[in-house]
Amino acid sequence: MKWNVKEWQPGGYRAHKTGTLTAFIYRSLNWPDYFRTGSAAYEVKYNGRAIAVIRFEGKGATVRSLAAAARYPEITDLDLVELALWVSKLRAQPSLN
Repeated sequence: MKWNVKEWQPGGYRAHKTGTLTAFIYRSLNWPDYFRTGSAAYEVKYNGRAIAVIRFEGKGATVRSLAAAARYPEITDLDLVELALWVSKLRAQPSLN
Protein backbone atom coordinates (compact mmCIF):
# COMPACT_ATOMS: atom_id res chain seq x y z
CA MET A 1 0.00 0.00 0.00
CA LYS A 2 1.37 3.36 -0.99
CA TRP A 3 -1.09 5.60 0.86
CA ASN A 4 -1.20 6.36 4.57
CA VAL A 5 -4.55 7.70 5.75
CA LYS A 6 -5.28 9.12 9.20
CA GLU A 7 -8.27 10.84 10.70
CA TRP A 8 -7.37 14.50 11.26
CA GLN A 9 -10.77 15.96 12.11
CA PRO A 10 -14.20 14.45 12.81
CA GLY A 11 -15.56 13.21 9.48
CA GLY A 12 -12.34 13.98 7.60
CA TYR A 13 -9.17 12.14 6.71
CA ARG A 14 -5.75 13.19 5.45
CA ALA A 15 -4.17 10.83 2.91
CA HIS A 16 -0.46 11.01 2.14
CA LYS A 17 1.19 8.97 -0.58
CA THR A 18 4.83 8.02 -0.38
CA GLY A 19 6.51 10.91 -2.11
CA THR A 20 4.67 14.20 -2.22
CA LEU A 21 0.95 13.62 -2.86
CA THR A 22 -1.59 14.66 -0.22
CA ALA A 23 -5.34 14.32 -0.58
CA PHE A 24 -8.18 15.03 1.82
CA ILE A 25 -11.30 12.93 2.27
CA TYR A 26 -14.40 14.58 3.70
CA ARG A 27 -17.78 13.25 4.74
CA SER A 28 -20.11 14.32 1.93
CA LEU A 29 -23.71 15.36 2.49
CA ASN A 30 -24.92 17.10 -0.67
CA TRP A 31 -24.39 15.01 -3.78
CA PRO A 32 -26.82 14.51 -6.66
CA ASP A 33 -29.74 12.12 -6.27
CA TYR A 34 -27.80 9.05 -7.36
CA PHE A 35 -25.66 9.43 -4.22
CA ARG A 36 -28.54 10.18 -1.83
CA THR A 37 -29.30 6.66 -0.75
CA GLY A 38 -28.88 7.20 2.96
CA SER A 39 -25.51 5.46 2.87
CA ALA A 40 -22.26 7.11 3.88
CA ALA A 41 -20.51 9.11 1.16
CA TYR A 42 -17.13 10.80 1.13
CA GLU A 43 -15.49 13.09 -1.40
CA VAL A 44 -11.81 12.95 -2.22
CA LYS A 45 -10.19 16.34 -2.73
CA TYR A 46 -6.83 16.94 -4.33
CA ASN A 47 -5.40 20.42 -4.96
CA GLY A 48 -8.65 21.88 -3.63
CA ARG A 49 -10.85 20.08 -6.17
CA ALA A 50 -13.22 17.17 -5.66
CA ILE A 51 -11.85 14.36 -7.84
CA ALA A 52 -13.86 11.37 -6.62
CA VAL A 53 -16.77 10.21 -4.50
CA ILE A 54 -16.64 7.12 -2.30
CA ARG A 55 -20.02 5.70 -1.30
CA PHE A 56 -20.45 2.91 1.23
CA GLU A 57 -23.48 0.66 1.13
CA GLY A 58 -23.71 -2.52 3.14
CA LYS A 59 -20.33 -4.23 3.12
CA GLY A 60 -19.18 -2.72 -0.16
CA ALA A 61 -17.99 0.58 -1.53
CA THR A 62 -18.42 2.35 -4.85
CA VAL A 63 -15.73 4.72 -6.07
CA ARG A 64 -16.66 7.18 -8.80
CA SER A 65 -14.10 9.45 -10.43
CA LEU A 66 -15.29 12.95 -11.24
CA ALA A 67 -14.38 14.96 -14.34
CA ALA A 68 -11.75 16.94 -12.39
CA ALA A 69 -9.76 13.73 -11.82
CA ALA A 70 -8.61 13.82 -15.45
CA ARG A 71 -6.45 16.87 -14.60
CA TYR A 72 -4.44 14.84 -12.09
CA PRO A 73 -3.05 11.69 -13.76
CA GLU A 74 -0.78 11.15 -10.74
CA ILE A 75 -3.82 9.82 -8.85
CA THR A 76 -5.10 6.73 -10.64
CA ASP A 77 -8.30 4.74 -10.22
CA LEU A 78 -6.27 2.17 -8.28
CA ASP A 79 -5.20 4.93 -5.86
CA LEU A 80 -8.85 5.88 -5.34
CA VAL A 81 -9.76 2.27 -4.59
CA GLU A 82 -6.92 2.11 -2.06
CA LEU A 83 -8.22 5.29 -0.41
CA ALA A 84 -11.70 3.75 -0.20
CA LEU A 85 -10.20 0.69 1.52
CA TRP A 86 -8.45 2.94 4.03
CA VAL A 87 -11.61 4.90 4.78
CA SER A 88 -13.56 1.66 5.18
CA LYS A 89 -10.99 0.40 7.66
CA LEU A 90 -10.93 3.67 9.64
CA ARG A 91 -14.74 3.90 9.73
CA ALA A 92 -14.89 0.43 11.27
CA GLN A 93 -12.63 1.39 14.18
CA PRO A 94 -14.43 2.39 17.38
CA SER A 95 -14.27 6.06 18.28
CA LEU A 96 -11.99 6.99 21.17
CA ASN A 97 -14.24 9.83 22.33
